[in-house]
Amino acid sequence: MIAGAWASVYNPDGRVSPFFERRPLHPSESQFMDSPQVHRSSKSEQRQEDILVAAALVFSAKGYRCSDVDEIAEKAGVGKGTVYRHFVNKETLFLATVEKAMADLSAFVNDSLDKVTCPLTQFRLAMARYLQYFDRHPGTVELFIQERAEFRRHSKPLYFVYQASHREKWLELYRRLADAGQLRVQEPEQALDLIGDLLFGAVFSHRLAGSSASLAARSESMMDMIFYGILTPHQ
Repeated sequence: MIAGAWASVYNPDGRVSPFFERRPLHPSESQFMDSPQVHRSSKSEQRQEDILVAAALVFSAKGYRCSDVDEIAEKAGVGKGTVYRHFVNKETLFLATVEKAMADLSAFVNDSLDKVTCPLTQFRLAMARYLQYFDRHPGTVELFIQERAEFRRHSKPLYFVYQASHREKWLELYRRLADAGQLRVQEPEQALDLIGDLLFGAVFSHRLAGSSASLAARSESMMDMIFYGILTPHQ
C-alpha cells in the first residue's frame, strides 16, 4: 500500500505534464483507508508504481526505441492492457518514468535535510545524497540522455523543469549561508548555478566514462574543492 498518491497531469496529446510526485494523503482520505474503494485505489497505485519501476529498468537498459511495452508489462507482473490503462502510450510511460526518477531523487535528498537545521550541514548532506542517489540508480542518467535524444523538440528536459521548480528552496539555503558569513561568493544565485552544474556534470561524466567508482566517495573531495578551491591560501 502506498501512503500517498501519484499526482500527474495528462495532456490531450498523451504527454504527461510535470509534476509526477507522491502527494501526502489528506486526513479526509486517510480516515477511509479501510473502505473497499480505497483498497482498490491503493492496489491501482501500487500497480502503477510497479510498472514505472519495471519501465525504468527496461528503458535504461535498452533505450526508448528498442524497449517493448510487452517486456515492461512482463517485468512488472501485469498484462499489456494494464500498462495502457495507466499510461495511454509508450511516450507517456517513458516521460512518467523520468518524472518518477526526479521525484525519487528529490525525496532522497530532501529527506536527509529535514533532520538538521545548520545550513552548512544541510549543504554537505544534500551534495552527498545527490551523488549517492546516482550510485544506487545509475540507470537514471540513461533516462535523461534518452529523453534529450528522443524528445528534444517537444519540451525542456524534465531534470531542468524540476530544478527550476525547486530553485527558490535551494536559493534560500544559499542565502542562509551568505547571511551566516559562510558564503564567499557575493551572489547566492551564482553559487547555486555553478555547484548545480558541477554536480550534474560529475554524474554524467562518471556514467559516460563507464566508471565503477563510487560517486558518493568523491563527495568529500568535491566539497573540499568547492569550499577551499585549488590554490593555497597565500596565492
